[in-house]
Amino acid sequence: MNSFISYWITIFSSYGWFLLIPLIERIWYIHKQPFFRSGLVSDFIHTYQVAIFQFILATSSPILVEGILTTSIAINIFPSQGDGFLQNSLANQSLLINLISLIIVGEIAFYTMHYYCHKIPFLWEFHRVHHSSVTVDSFSTSRFHLFDRLLFNLPLLVFMAYFSPNSNAIIFYFFFRGFMDRYIHSNINGPRWTHKFMLSSPHFHRWHHTPDPAVRDHNFSGDFIFLDLLFGTAYDPDPKDKPPPSKFGEPGYTNNFFIQQLMPFIFLYKKTKTLLKN
Repeated sequence: MNSFISYWITIFSSYGWFLLIPLIERIWYIHKQPFFRSGLVSDFIHTYQVAIFQFILATSSPILVEGILTTSIAINIFPSQGDGFLQNSLANQSLLINLISLIIVGEIAFYTMHYYCHKIPFLWEFHRVHHSSVTVDSFSTSRFHLFDRLLFNLPLLVFMAYFSPNSNAIIFYFFFRGFMDRYIHSNINGPRWTHKFMLSSPHFHRWHHTPDPAVRDHNFSGDFIFLDLLFGTAYDPDPKDKPPPSKFGEPGYTNNFFIQQLMPFIFLYKKTKTLLKN
Protein backbone atom coordinates (compact mmCIF):
# COMPACT_ATOMS: atom_id res chain seq x y z
CA MET A 1 0.00 0.00 0.00
CA ASN A 2 1.18 3.52 -0.78
CA SER A 3 2.74 4.98 2.39
CA PHE A 4 0.75 8.22 1.96
CA ILE A 5 -2.56 6.34 1.80
CA SER A 6 -1.51 4.08 4.67
CA TYR A 7 -0.66 7.08 6.80
CA TRP A 8 -3.97 8.84 6.27
CA ILE A 9 -6.04 5.69 6.76
CA THR A 10 -4.26 5.22 10.08
CA ILE A 11 -4.82 8.86 10.98
CA PHE A 12 -8.53 8.56 10.18
CA SER A 13 -8.75 5.30 12.15
CA SER A 14 -7.27 7.11 15.14
CA TYR A 15 -9.20 10.38 14.91
CA GLY A 16 -11.70 10.49 12.05
CA TRP A 17 -14.50 8.36 13.48
CA PHE A 18 -14.29 10.28 16.76
CA LEU A 19 -15.23 13.45 14.88
CA LEU A 20 -17.62 12.17 12.20
CA ILE A 21 -19.90 9.84 14.16
CA PRO A 22 -20.73 12.34 16.96
CA LEU A 23 -21.95 14.74 14.26
CA ILE A 24 -24.20 12.12 12.65
CA GLU A 25 -25.75 11.03 15.97
CA ARG A 26 -26.78 14.64 16.66
CA ILE A 27 -28.95 14.54 13.52
CA TRP A 28 -30.11 10.96 13.01
CA TYR A 29 -30.69 9.69 16.54
CA ILE A 30 -32.57 6.92 18.36
CA HIS A 31 -33.26 9.12 21.40
CA LYS A 32 -32.62 12.82 21.75
CA GLN A 33 -29.63 13.10 24.09
CA PRO A 34 -27.65 16.17 25.21
CA PHE A 35 -24.11 16.49 23.91
CA PHE A 36 -22.86 18.08 27.13
CA ARG A 37 -23.70 15.37 29.62
CA SER A 38 -22.37 13.78 32.78
CA GLY A 39 -19.01 12.10 32.26
CA LEU A 40 -18.21 13.76 28.93
CA VAL A 41 -14.81 15.09 30.06
CA SER A 42 -13.79 11.66 31.35
CA ASP A 43 -14.92 10.02 28.11
CA PHE A 44 -12.87 12.55 26.11
CA ILE A 45 -9.80 11.47 28.07
CA HIS A 46 -10.62 7.82 27.42
CA THR A 47 -11.17 8.57 23.73
CA TYR A 48 -8.04 10.61 23.16
CA GLN A 49 -5.57 8.38 24.98
CA VAL A 50 -3.98 7.96 21.53
CA ALA A 51 -3.15 11.66 21.43
CA ILE A 52 -1.81 11.51 24.99
CA PHE A 53 0.54 8.68 24.02
CA GLN A 54 1.71 10.70 21.02
CA PHE A 55 2.43 13.70 23.22
CA ILE A 56 4.34 11.62 25.81
CA LEU A 57 6.39 9.79 23.16
CA ALA A 58 6.90 12.97 21.07
CA THR A 59 5.94 11.45 17.73
CA SER A 60 3.79 12.64 14.83
CA SER A 61 2.66 9.09 13.98
CA PRO A 62 -0.57 7.66 15.43
CA ILE A 63 0.39 5.52 18.42
CA LEU A 64 -1.74 2.44 18.99
CA VAL A 65 -1.33 0.71 22.33
CA GLU A 66 -2.13 -2.51 20.48
CA GLY A 67 0.79 -1.95 18.12
CA ILE A 68 3.25 -1.35 20.95
CA LEU A 69 2.09 -4.46 22.80
CA THR A 70 2.12 -6.63 19.68
CA THR A 71 5.72 -5.67 18.93
CA SER A 72 6.68 -6.32 22.55
CA ILE A 73 5.03 -9.77 22.53
CA ALA A 74 6.69 -10.69 19.25
CA ILE A 75 10.16 -9.66 20.44
CA ASN A 76 10.06 -10.96 24.00
CA ILE A 77 7.91 -14.11 23.86
CA PHE A 78 8.09 -15.76 20.45
CA PRO A 79 11.34 -17.06 18.96
CA SER A 80 12.90 -14.51 16.62
CA GLN A 81 13.79 -17.12 13.98
CA GLY A 82 10.08 -17.79 13.44
CA ASP A 83 10.27 -21.58 13.31
CA GLY A 84 7.26 -22.29 15.56
CA PHE A 85 4.30 -24.25 14.21
CA LEU A 86 2.67 -22.07 11.51
CA GLN A 87 4.50 -19.03 12.90
CA ASN A 88 4.36 -16.05 10.50
CA SER A 89 2.08 -18.15 8.26
CA LEU A 90 -0.18 -15.21 7.39
CA ALA A 91 2.62 -12.92 6.27
CA ASN A 92 2.49 -14.07 2.63
CA GLN A 93 -1.21 -14.89 2.37
CA SER A 94 -3.75 -12.82 0.44
CA LEU A 95 -5.36 -9.72 1.90
CA LEU A 96 -8.74 -11.50 2.01
CA ILE A 97 -7.42 -14.48 4.01
CA ASN A 98 -5.67 -12.09 6.40
CA LEU A 99 -8.83 -10.03 6.94
CA ILE A 100 -11.04 -13.09 7.46
CA SER A 101 -8.52 -14.50 9.95
CA LEU A 102 -8.35 -11.23 11.90
CA ILE A 103 -12.14 -10.88 11.98
CA ILE A 104 -12.81 -14.45 13.13
CA VAL A 105 -10.08 -14.51 15.78
CA GLY A 106 -10.95 -10.98 16.90
CA GLU A 107 -14.64 -11.84 17.32
CA ILE A 108 -13.98 -15.12 19.16
CA ALA A 109 -11.52 -13.41 21.51
CA PHE A 110 -13.86 -10.48 22.14
CA TYR A 111 -16.97 -12.60 22.71
CA THR A 112 -15.16 -15.00 25.06
CA MET A 113 -13.55 -12.32 27.19
CA HIS A 114 -16.73 -10.25 27.21
CA TYR A 115 -18.83 -13.20 28.33
CA TYR A 116 -16.52 -14.03 31.23
CA CYS A 117 -16.19 -10.38 32.24
CA HIS A 118 -19.93 -10.51 32.95
CA LYS A 119 -19.89 -13.91 34.63
CA ILE A 120 -16.80 -13.68 36.88
CA PRO A 121 -17.24 -11.13 39.72
CA PHE A 122 -13.52 -10.26 39.82
CA LEU A 123 -13.47 -9.39 36.10
CA TRP A 124 -16.85 -7.63 36.28
CA GLU A 125 -15.48 -4.98 38.65
CA PHE A 126 -13.07 -3.89 35.89
CA HIS A 127 -15.61 -4.20 33.07
CA ARG A 128 -18.12 -2.32 35.20
CA VAL A 129 -16.29 0.91 34.32
CA HIS A 130 -17.44 0.51 30.72
CA HIS A 131 -21.03 -0.03 31.85
CA SER A 132 -21.03 2.88 34.30
CA SER A 133 -21.87 5.62 31.76
CA VAL A 134 -25.47 6.82 32.12
CA THR A 135 -25.39 8.01 28.50
CA VAL A 136 -24.52 5.63 25.68
CA ASP A 137 -23.09 7.51 22.71
CA SER A 138 -20.00 7.36 20.52
CA PHE A 139 -17.85 9.03 23.18
CA SER A 140 -18.74 6.40 25.79
CA THR A 141 -17.19 3.73 23.51
CA SER A 142 -13.71 4.09 24.97
CA ARG A 143 -14.70 4.17 28.64
CA PHE A 144 -12.69 1.15 29.72
CA HIS A 145 -10.49 0.32 32.65
CA LEU A 146 -6.94 -0.12 31.34
CA PHE A 147 -6.79 -3.72 32.63
CA ASP A 148 -10.12 -4.47 30.95
CA ARG A 149 -8.90 -3.03 27.66
CA LEU A 150 -5.74 -5.12 27.81
CA LEU A 151 -7.73 -8.25 28.67
CA PHE A 152 -10.02 -7.79 25.66
CA ASN A 153 -7.19 -7.18 23.22
CA LEU A 154 -4.48 -9.55 24.46
CA PRO A 155 -5.66 -12.74 22.65
CA LEU A 156 -5.80 -10.92 19.31
CA LEU A 157 -2.43 -9.29 19.97
CA VAL A 158 -0.84 -12.68 20.67
CA PHE A 159 -2.41 -14.02 17.46
CA MET A 160 -1.03 -11.07 15.47
CA ALA A 161 2.41 -11.35 17.01
CA TYR A 162 2.63 -15.08 16.24
CA PHE A 163 0.99 -15.41 12.83
CA SER A 164 2.16 -12.02 11.50
CA PRO A 165 -0.76 -10.86 9.33
CA ASN A 166 0.43 -8.40 6.70
CA SER A 167 0.43 -4.70 7.50
CA ASN A 168 -2.22 -3.78 4.91
CA ALA A 169 -4.69 -6.23 6.47
CA ILE A 170 -4.01 -4.85 9.94
CA ILE A 171 -4.56 -1.28 8.74
CA PHE A 172 -7.87 -2.14 7.03
CA TYR A 173 -9.02 -4.26 9.97
CA PHE A 174 -8.48 -1.53 12.55
CA PHE A 175 -9.98 1.04 10.17
CA PHE A 176 -13.17 -1.04 10.01
CA ARG A 177 -13.14 -1.88 13.70
CA GLY A 178 -12.58 1.76 14.62
CA PHE A 179 -15.77 2.64 12.76
CA MET A 180 -17.86 -0.28 14.05
CA ASP A 181 -16.87 0.19 17.70
CA ARG A 182 -17.93 3.85 17.58
CA TYR A 183 -20.99 3.13 15.48
CA ILE A 184 -22.55 0.41 17.65
CA HIS A 185 -22.12 2.53 20.79
CA SER A 186 -23.52 5.60 19.06
CA ASN A 187 -27.03 7.01 19.27
CA ILE A 188 -27.41 6.74 15.48
CA ASN A 189 -30.73 5.32 14.36
CA GLY A 190 -29.01 2.85 12.03
CA PRO A 191 -30.84 0.15 10.05
CA ARG A 192 -31.45 -3.24 11.68
CA TRP A 193 -31.27 -5.08 8.35
CA THR A 194 -27.50 -5.19 8.87
CA HIS A 195 -28.20 -8.05 11.31
CA LYS A 196 -29.03 -10.23 8.29
CA PHE A 197 -25.39 -9.78 7.24
CA MET A 198 -24.21 -10.55 10.79
CA LEU A 199 -23.20 -6.92 11.38
CA SER A 200 -24.08 -5.38 14.74
CA SER A 201 -25.93 -2.07 15.14
CA PRO A 202 -26.65 0.59 17.78
CA HIS A 203 -30.10 -0.96 18.31
CA PHE A 204 -28.55 -4.36 19.02
CA HIS A 205 -25.82 -3.13 21.35
CA ARG A 206 -27.88 -0.66 23.37
CA TRP A 207 -29.71 -3.56 25.00
CA HIS A 208 -26.36 -4.73 26.36
CA HIS A 209 -25.94 -1.46 28.27
CA THR A 210 -29.22 -1.55 30.19
CA PRO A 211 -28.86 -1.68 34.00
CA ASP A 212 -31.08 -4.79 34.08
CA PRO A 213 -28.70 -7.81 34.41
CA ALA A 214 -31.30 -10.10 32.81
CA VAL A 215 -31.03 -8.12 29.57
CA ARG A 216 -27.47 -6.83 30.00
CA ASP A 217 -26.09 -10.38 29.94
CA HIS A 218 -26.85 -10.68 26.23
CA ASN A 219 -25.32 -9.35 23.01
CA PHE A 220 -21.68 -10.01 23.92
CA SER A 221 -20.50 -9.78 20.31
CA GLY A 222 -18.21 -7.09 19.00
CA ASP A 223 -18.71 -5.91 15.43
CA PHE A 224 -20.40 -9.08 14.13
CA ILE A 225 -23.25 -10.93 15.86
CA PHE A 226 -22.80 -14.51 14.61
CA LEU A 227 -21.50 -15.80 17.97
CA ASP A 228 -24.50 -14.39 19.85
CA LEU A 229 -26.77 -16.13 17.36
CA LEU A 230 -24.76 -19.35 17.59
CA PHE A 231 -24.75 -19.50 21.40
CA GLY A 232 -28.26 -18.14 21.96
CA THR A 233 -27.19 -14.93 23.70
CA ALA A 234 -28.73 -12.54 21.16
CA TYR A 235 -31.48 -10.22 22.38
CA ASP A 236 -32.95 -8.28 19.48
CA PRO A 237 -36.64 -7.32 19.88
CA ASP A 238 -38.25 -5.36 17.09
CA PRO A 239 -38.37 -1.64 18.06
CA LYS A 240 -42.06 -1.62 17.07
CA ASP A 241 -42.75 -4.21 19.77
CA LYS A 242 -40.25 -3.02 22.36
CA PRO A 243 -38.56 0.40 21.99
CA PRO A 244 -34.79 0.43 22.56
CA PRO A 245 -33.73 1.38 26.11
CA SER A 246 -33.05 4.97 27.09
CA LYS A 247 -31.68 4.42 30.61
CA PHE A 248 -28.15 3.15 31.12
CA GLY A 249 -25.30 2.76 33.57
CA GLU A 250 -24.88 3.59 37.25
CA PRO A 251 -25.81 7.16 38.25
CA GLY A 252 -23.63 7.02 41.38
CA TYR A 253 -20.47 5.74 39.72
CA THR A 254 -17.54 8.15 39.45
CA ASN A 255 -16.90 10.02 36.20
CA ASN A 256 -13.31 10.83 37.14
CA PHE A 257 -10.94 9.02 34.73
CA PHE A 258 -8.24 8.43 37.33
CA ILE A 259 -10.60 7.33 40.09
CA GLN A 260 -12.22 4.94 37.60
CA GLN A 261 -8.87 3.14 37.39
CA LEU A 262 -8.86 2.74 41.18
CA MET A 263 -12.52 1.84 41.77
CA PRO A 264 -12.28 -1.89 40.87
CA PHE A 265 -9.50 -2.36 43.42
CA ILE A 266 -11.51 -0.48 46.07
CA PHE A 267 -14.59 -2.63 45.43
CA LEU A 268 -12.52 -5.83 45.46
CA TYR A 269 -10.79 -4.77 48.68
CA LYS A 270 -14.16 -4.16 50.37
CA LYS A 271 -15.55 -7.49 49.17
CA THR A 272 -12.45 -9.36 50.35
CA LYS A 273 -12.61 -7.63 53.73
CA THR A 274 -16.29 -8.59 54.12
CA LEU A 275 -15.58 -12.21 53.18
CA LEU A 276 -12.71 -12.45 55.69
CA LYS A 277 -14.93 -11.09 58.46
CA ASN A 278 -17.54 -13.75 57.73
